[in-house]
Amino acid sequence: MRGDVVAVASKVVSTCEGRVIELEKVRVTPTAKRLAKRYEIDERLTAIVIGESDQIFGGVRGFLLTLTDGILSANAGVDVKNAPPNTAILWPKNPDLSARKLRKDMERRYHTRLGVEVVDSRVTPLRLGTVGLAIGLSGFSPIRDDRDKLDLYGRSIRVTQTNVADDLAAMTHVIMGEAKERVGVVLVRNAPVTLGKSANSKQTKMSRDKCLIGSSLRKASP
Repeated sequence: MRGDVVAVASKVVSTCEGRVIELEKVRVTPTAKRLAKRYEIDERLTAIVIGESDQIFGGVRGFLLTLTDGILSANAGVDVKNAPPNTAILWPKNPDLSARKLRKDMERRYHTRLGVEVVDSRVTPLRLGTVGLAIGLSGFSPIRDDRDKLDLYGRSIRVTQTNVADDLAAMTHVIMGEAKERVGVVLVRNAPVTLGKSANSKQTKMSRDKCLIGSSLRKASP
């Protein structure tokens, strides 16, 4: 149906694209060994995370806080949960491209226009539990701009923008689950989005210096 959004779990996309790493084949560097010891993480997993990260800010037991392609996440999205034994699954190499290919294929097959997003989970600062995150998307505008609109009392809104893509990701993440639900795709009918073929996840990102949290982070010394 025109206006639908198809949410696809990142692990489904990554598995199809061969982004599965055998831990036994991972080369462990001295830096990986130091970080693994400090944060009690498997050395091989740590080495993979380092390779997938643009920056590492620190961590807690079992996890590193990383920045990858403008996304702040745990372990750069690298995960062993729901991965085959002795393997780790990485994020798709180019989630926007993956979403675009899926969208074009489905639009040709079903003769309609729709949106596609690649969904993974993330943690929120000082909040317990995971929520959904759109790491890649295609076919719909991810941001609804409320600036210059009026609030209930007639005041002009100055800064508020709504991240529709992440809102949808959070909703579909609840259905996908984090254990053995085996729900890899969720269809959102008549989603409250504006379709647009040129849209991608870059429109959801902001520079470090403008981000309340990102501007306070400092790169860790391995």
